[in-house]
Amino acid sequence: MAVLYDNDDSLLELVRTTFDAHSAVLFLPDRAGNCEVALASTESAPFVREARIAPGRGLVGWILRHRQSVIVNDLERHSRLGYYAEDEEEAIVAFMGCHLPRGGALCIDSVRPRAYTEDDQALLLRFARHIARQAHSEVLADDAEDLRRYLSRLERLADLGMRRPHWSEYLSGFLSLVAESSGFDYVAFATSSEGASTYTVEGESAPLLVREGIAPEIPLATGGLVGWVFRNEAPVHAEGGEASPAAPLYGKSPETPLFQSVICLPVFMNRVVCGVLCLAGMEPRALPEHLRSFARVAVSLLSRQLETLYLRHRLQSLLPRARIHRDGSMAYDPDTAPSPPLNEDD
Repeated sequence: MAVLYDNDDSLLELVRTTFDAHSAVLFLPDRAGNCEVALASTESAPFVREARIAPGRGLVGWILRHRQSVIVNDLERHSRLGYYAEDEEEAIVAFMGCHLPRGGALCIDSVRPRAYTEDDQALLLRFARHIARQAHSEVLADDAEDLRRYLSRLERLADLGMRRPHWSEYLSGFLSLVAESSGFDYVAFATSSEGASTYTVEGESAPLLVREGIAPEIPLATGGLVGWVFRNEAPVHAEGGEASPAAPLYGKSPETPLFQSVICLPVFMNRVVCGVLCLAGMEPRALPEHLRSFARVAVSLLSRQLETLYLRHRLQSLLPRARIHRDGSMAYDPDTAPSPPLNEDD
C-alpha cells in the first residue's frame, strides 16, 4: 500500500477543518486491489477504524469502482460507509467523497446536518489531486514490485514444461503456481471437445468437483460462466461486490460456492477454444491491469504447452508407419522409386 510522509496528519487535519467535517479519511490501494484506510483525522468519537474496502461495497466502494465523486446530505437513506463500527455509523448524517486520479479515495463526513455543494466537491477534488501527487511515487514503487513478482512467476511457469513433461504433473503444478501468484482461492482448467455439448473440469488447485480423478460432465448451455466462455469464445472478468455480483462458475450446483471475483479466459488451440482457465475468489477484489496481463500470459503458456503435447502425440502416432533409413546415403533410382498410378488418359 502507498504511504504518505512529511505533513500527512496536518494535511488531513486541514481537509477536515476546511469543510468543518467530523472526519477526513484517505483510502489508498493495497496489493489485492482493495483500498485501506491510510490516514484519518477525526475530531471526536466515533473514531475511524482500520478498514479494507472492496470496490462496489458501500459508498466508498462505489467511488472506487466508478471513479466518480459522491455527495450524500441525508445518509439515513443510503448505504453504509464501512470505516466506522456498524453501531457507531448512525451518528454520521452527511458524506462527500472523490476518487484519487491514480486509485484510492478522499472522503469527509459530518455528524451535523450539512448541505455539501458542487463547489465543495470541486475543492475536495483539488485536495485529492494534491495528495495523489504525494502518493504517486509510492504507488509506482508498489506497482513495480508487483510487476517484478509476476515476471518471476511467469518465468517459473515458462520453465514448468521442461521440469514436468507429463501432462497431469504439468497441469497440477501450473494451477498451483497460478493460484499462488494471483492470490485467488481457486484456479481450475476445464476442457471440451469441438462440437461437444458438455465440458469437464480437468484440474483444480483445490478440490471442488474432481473426486478421485473423476469430474462430472457439465452442460455447456447451463454451465455458468465457464459454459458462457466456451460458447462465446470471450473472456469474463467479474470483480464482485454489490454493483456486479458474480454468476455461478459452473452453473447451479450445491457443491460449488458462489465466487465473488472471477477471471475466466478461453484457451485456444488451432484457433478453436479447447479449454477455459478459471481464477476465482470468495471475496470481491479489484482486477488491475497487471493481474489481467499475468492471466493472459499464463493462458498463452498453457496453450503453447497443449500444442507441444499435441504435436508430440501426433508424431508418435506417425512413427510406426515411417520408414527409417540408417545405412548412409541412398541414390535415387527413378525405376524403383514409387510413383503415382497413371490415369487412363495419360
